[in-house]
Amino acid sequence: RRQNTEQVFFGATVTICDEQGLENTYQIVGVDETDLARGRISWVSPLARALLKSREGDSVRFQSPAGWRVVEVLTVGYPSSDP
Repeated sequence: RRQNTEQVFFGATVTICDEQGLENTYQIVGVDETDLARGRISWVSPLARALLKSREGDSVRFQSPAGWRVVEVLTVGYPSSDP
C-alpha cells in the first residue's frame, strides 16, 4: 500500500476547484503521457508543480497563461494496485 496517499505526488489524480467554483480533475503524468483532453497533465507543468506535495483542503497558487491563479485541492487519489 502506498504511503502518503493524501498528498499529491507523481501519478496522483487531483480534483481542484478554481476561484469561479469550477471543478476539474487532472492526473499528473510523464511528459510523454500528457493528454489535456483526458485530464492528463505533465508533472513539469505550472499547475502540476504547484500541486505537488499539496494535500486535500490546501490552496495552491500558480502562474497560468492568463496570470496568477489560485485553486483549492478537493480530492487526491491514486490508481488502485489491488487485483
